[in-house]
Amino acid sequence: MESNLDLGRALRDEGAQLALDNAGDSWHDMAMALALKYFSASGKQGALFEDARAFAMSCGISQPPSPNAWGAVALAMSKKKMIIRTGAMLPSKTAKSHARVQPVWRLTNI
Repeated sequence: MESNLDLGRALRDEGAQLALDNAGDSWHDMAMALALKYFSASGKQGALFEDARAFAMSCGISQPPSPNAWGAVALAMSKKKMIIRTGAMLPSKTAKSHARVQPVWRLTNI
């Protein structure tokens, strides 16, 4: 029997894949490359993923069809062990997030 946690993770992964599929491989590759560049510059202290998203947008990446594609990039990078949580949590800087606490990420190989 599948637990609620397992079902929740499966639904999360399915939604993330759909968001990435809709954004396209070239968008995904560019988003990941720009996020890697941002986290490389952020060092051991890391940063919120929304900061990496803002950096990518300032570099001219297009908005994906769904904002969920950004979360899917973070999830993909985490699953590939490219980024890890530092253990720190900070409030989101975007108004739409209502100051929700977010994990701070850093590159794994730092």
